[in-house]
Amino acid sequence: MPPREGRCVYVIDDDSAVLESTAFLLDALGYEHRTFGGAGAFLAELDSLPPGCILTDLRMPAIDGWDLAAELGGRKLGWPMLLVTSDTGPDLAARARDHGFAALLPKPVDAALLTAALDRAFAGSAA
Repeated sequence: MPPREGRCVYVIDDDSAVLESTAFLLDALGYEHRTFGGAGAFLAELDSLPPGCILTDLRMPAIDGWDLAAELGGRKLGWPMLLVTSDTGPDLAARARDHGFAALLPKPVDAALLTAALDRAFAGSAA
């Protein structure tokens, strides 16, 4: 697959196996990417990162996906965000939208769903 130039995906998850498998998938899809073992590590480097799409887990210690979305919303970052979780529930998709997530993806991440979500996210942003 040809590289998707200028389309960097920032993967945030506290599970190293998920980070590794997601990075492998993004490589196969032609996306640039950086991985972070938690939202705090991502936020610590945020000011030095070029615009991209944030792909974050919901359940993480210290700063979870909801808290990360609130922090980024407060900073008026404007980068697209995708939420990945194994959680289910009738209000989860609505809550994700309310927090500014462009998509809610189930774990494990499906390549076709991820591709479609990333295409929509990058098409709707300046990232």
